[in-house]
Amino acid sequence: MDEKDSMTPDTIPQSTPVDGTVPAGRKNRRTVVIGVAAVAAVALVAGGVCGYRAYENHRVSMARQACQSAVTDLNKAVKSYEALLGADATTAALKTDATSVRDAKTLDALKQAAGSKTPAMVKCDASDKTGLDEAAAKADKTAKGVKADAKALESAVKAVESSKLDKTVADADGLYKATEGNVQDEKTREALKQAIAKRDAGAIAKAVKSVNDSKAAKEKADAEAKAKAEQEAQAQAAAEAAAQAQAQQSYSAPQQSYTPSYSGGSTSGGGSGSSVPDFVPSSGGYGVGSANDCDAACRAPIQH
Repeated sequence: MDEKDSMTPDTIPQSTPVDGTVPAGRKNRRTVVIGVAAVAAVALVAGGVCGYRAYENHRVSMARQACQSAVTDLNKAVKSYEALLGADATTAALKTDATSVRDAKTLDALKQAAGSKTPAMVKCDASDKTGLDEAAAKADKTAKGVKADAKALESAVKAVESSKLDKTVADADGLYKATEGNVQDEKTREALKQAIAKRDAGAIAKAVKSVNDSKAAKEKADAEAKAKAEQEAQAQAAAEAAAQAQAQQSYSAPQQSYTPSYSGGSTSGGGSGSSVPDFVPSSGGYGVGSANDCDAACRAPIQH
């Protein structure tokens, strides 16, 4: 059989009609291609939307975390400031009197630093990234302000403490100079001098007490010695006055006068007798005017 004769009608290729129409088989294939492309486009759009949403959710989540971190830092700063404000050192500094510091301006600075108001808390309740970023920025700024206030308060407390120590040292130095030669134990002044050099407030307070006690002890001893000396002086003066009064009394006592008397007598038995009248120095004739004339009166001739 001829090769041409052996060909079946099924193997005869179909030719494109002259009028340009597409055979039915090709139409079906194009429809399928278009359908696939449409589905792919829809899938791509849907995928893009989901991807965008996922991306935005991620950005919002990151912004929220950053905001919450900033708020946490703010809370820590506020608590730190409040703890510093209530600390014993701050309380003691705020109670310091102006006479206890060398520079009263430090107290004014402390009051101002301690008067800062606690800021309002920031909330991360925004639903979008922009709002969360703004809240985070506000929390960061507020935290920086609180930290600055805490630093200023801490510096102000230290300034007051330093000024108090300056006043303590100055007063102690004045006491050291004023008590030279006025204490019972000079070792107390030496201890005070060493404490001043070290600027040790506790040691200065202890040394100041010792110096004051020693000063008081010397003043008491000096007062007792002075009182004893005055008593002894008064006793000696009284004794001297008594002795002088007794001497004057003995010197001014009246002297007693002595008046001699003579009695005459007679003899018997052949002898002649004579009588001598009593002699009274004050009588007339041969009387005497004073005790110094006694010898002359005594030598006067006896009259019978």
